[in-house]
Amino acid sequence: MEFETVEVSGEGPVRHLVLNRPEVHNAVNPQLIADVQEACLALEADPSVRVIIVRGAGKSFCSGADLKAPRVSRTEAMLNSKRGARMADVLTHINPITIAACHGYMIGGGVVIPACCDFRIGAPSIKATLNEVSIGFNLNWHTVPALIQLVGPARAKEMLLFGRTYDADTLLRYGYLNEVVGEDELVEAAERYAAGIVAQPPVPVTVTKASINAYSKALDRSVQHMDAIASAFMSHSPNSRIAQQTYFSGEGRDWVEE
Repeated sequence: MEFETVEVSGEGPVRHLVLNRPEVHNAVNPQLIADVQEACLALEADPSVRVIIVRGAGKSFCSGADLKAPRVSRTEAMLNSKRGARMADVLTHINPITIAACHGYMIGGGVVIPACCDFRIGAPSIKATLNEVSIGFNLNWHTVPALIQLVGPARAKEMLLFGRTYDADTLLRYGYLNEVVGEDELVEAAERYAAGIVAQPPVPVTVTKASINAYSKALDRSVQHMDAIASAFMSHSPNSRIAQQTYFSGEGRDWVEE
């Protein structure tokens, strides 16, 4: 399998899906969203694949959206939101067990892509930030429920509304990570989890994953209808523009009436 922004490697029941834009810390763009979805579906179509390890090439797992990317129309913003949601839904519900091996910068989409996986293993280098609200947007891709299911409502509000940066130990304590290991042990730890899954009978594993997802995500759709609409509005909101322009500078923010 060959893709522009991701790399798929490995043989047998365990495969690696690597976000492969290391020159920009694996920042999310429309091509990466499309490639992750297509790679997941292609791997799921191979019945021999039982585990997918998702990781990032280079110094970071994923630095989220490129804040310097040109603005798009409201219609395109809505379509991009829906494309991201489809990718996240595929990653969440594919038959193979998914394990995110997390390191370095995890910003925005770099936090929620692992949240869509079944397990998350982290390295001490993690610097995780959900900065959507801080730059004038809502958390997208229908992933607010996934975050709540991992850390609970109060922690989810904290992480989203303040936009703070979290280290690996804090994410472990919050329930976002399953385990923290040394930087050099990250891939080995993910493969250890994978070996544990492969040692189990295939059908009960698949059914159990589907059952847990069905129960825990039964109400997810109740809030998801707003994601694309909110994205369309905020893509041209004057306050969103102010938020983005002042995010890195630390300037004071004078909000306008909308």
